[in-house]
Amino acid sequence: MEGCAKTSVDNSKDSEQQETGRADLNEEDFHLKILKDICCELLSNMLQELTKENTLEGLHQGHLNEQTCSCAFQNLLPLYFTSVESFLEVLREADQTLADNLEKRFPSLKV
Repeated sequence: MEGCAKTSVDNSKDSEQQETGRADLNEEDFHLKILKDICCELLSNMLQELTKENTLEGLHQGHLNEQTCSCAFQNLLPLYFTSVESFLEVLREADQTLADNLEKRFPSLKV
């Protein structure tokens, strides 16, 4: 009998810990979403400010490539379409091939 009571108490503690863990995960997910939204807003603003010279330098140093641009576009589109489109115009002047490849990957960008 004592074993059953102890098991019941242990199970209720486990249940409470699981619920607390879920609440922590939901709160963490919420905070991560806020952080992602802030980062996307910042990135979209930065993309609008890039010049051809900045873009060429980023390409030359390896900071800008198809993989990084694709990752950024996946997170920014469709909410920040105007920023991505603006960056793509500058990128087209700096690297036509990369701009064409990105347009193929993201058909919604084709003019």
